[in-house]
Amino acid sequence: MAMDKREIEGSPERAADRGRAEDLGWPAGDRPSLGDPDVVLQVVREFSAAVVDVRRRYNLDELTNDDALADVDRLAGQYGDVIMGRDSAYTALPWNSPDQLGAHIDKRLPEAGEDPDPGKALFLALARSLLDVVVAHEDGNLKDGEAKSHVEAGISAVADLILGVR
Repeated sequence: MAMDKREIEGSPERAADRGRAEDLGWPAGDRPSLGDPDVVLQVVREFSAAVVDVRRRYNLDELTNDDALADVDRLAGQYGDVIMGRDSAYTALPWNSPDQLGAHIDKRLPEAGEDPDPGKALFLALARSLLDVVVAHEDGNLKDGEAKSHVEAGISAVADLILGVR
């Protein structure tokens, strides 16, 4: 008697019988998934680099203090939209919602409650932390290695929080 191909692990028939990837929360198409730790880490790194660039432009007198603050606020909103699933360039999971990730951020980061958007609040908190490190480094209070270590720790902690592992 022939075995039903739907019972053979790894067969296309078995895979087809298990549901569509997008129904299971996995990416559909070429968009990066917010369930992928590498994607989330890259998003946090990009934000961090953009904030440091705002500081660089401020130091070169290309931005006023108000302009720099507005740029950081805009970046926090933009990257908050990404992690909260409001950016169509990324595939969001059910976790990337105000009810789930938003509540997780509010619980782990009490000061996030000061902003109605927990995603933006998380990135504003990261920006404050990064800028504290950058200023301490500029003032000579942190050596290169120490500053890099603080920045990496902050980036990792935020990525872990977004993924729900912290």
